[in-house]
Amino acid sequence: MGCFCTAQEEFYCEVLLLDETKLTLTTQQQGIKKSTKGSVVLDFVLDHVKLAETDYFGLRYCDRSHQTYWLDPSKTLSEHKDLITKGPPYTLYFGVKFYAENPCKLKEEITRYQFFLQVKQDVLQGRIPCPLNISAQLAALAIQEAEREREAEREREREA
Repeated sequence: MGCFCTAQEEFYCEVLLLDETKLTLTTQQQGIKKSTKGSVVLDFVLDHVKLAETDYFGLRYCDRSHQTYWLDPSKTLSEHKDLITKGPPYTLYFGVKFYAENPCKLKEEITRYQFFLQVKQDVLQGRIPCPLNISAQLAALAIQEAEREREAEREREREA
């Protein structure tokens, strides 16, 4: 009889991160089951992203009618009925749940970067209205940053 319970506990999930990469979480790799608390799943994601300032972030999921919900860290995955009925595979979205009142007071560069990625995504998807002139300035800054990253990568390759 035990084999039937194990199959029901199997869990396979893709977490879409703010940098547009995917993190796969499974029963086999991380030991996550449907009876696992949401906080454990969030901790795996926070560890993967290497975030120390964790209070601002969470995991979202969508039900069949595309209504978005935050994963409750105190509940098990199976208690999130709209999540469990849609999968497997299950899809979670990592994102900023609470914005800092003053982003300059954030201690970690990686936290500020994750905030940047969330705001960028929200502007591009129309969740944050942005006048055309500001959009152009933001696009120019994003292009400059991308070019700086490419130049830094080229420099590292030359040094190697």
